[in-house]
Amino acid sequence: MDERLSGHDTFLSTTLRLEQPVHLPEVAVRILTFDDVTVLSPLAPVLPQERAGEEWSGTLLIPHGARPPAIPDDLAQAAAEASVDTAGWSPAEARHLLTFLGEAGSATVRAERIGMIITALGGRS
Repeated sequence: MDERLSGHDTFLSTTLRLEQPVHLPEVAVRILTFDDVTVLSPLAPVLPQERAGEEWSGTLLIPHGARPPAIPDDLAQAAAEASVDTAGWSPAEARHLLTFLGEAGSATVRAERIGMIITALGGRS
């Protein structure tokens, strides 16, 4: 991949239409999305070993669409109690807030961060 794939499940299996170095109409691949890169891993060998290291060109077919952010239960409960609508978050906002929460090192810090998120978003219309 020449850019990171955002908004799709990592470890999702999907199909790649490979055009170079060989033409294959369907290659089953697994999407592995990390912090700064997305890697496609074929689920079965598709190229001979002597072709390893060559650049591939193709079209990734993702029928599943973008994934909605998964709101953790503790944040969802706090949001519901404070009447904060998490469904209205933009994908970028959800990513930022959930990363901030997910990086909490202890239960105490996590609870404090949930409180900060609810306080910051509670006053929005």
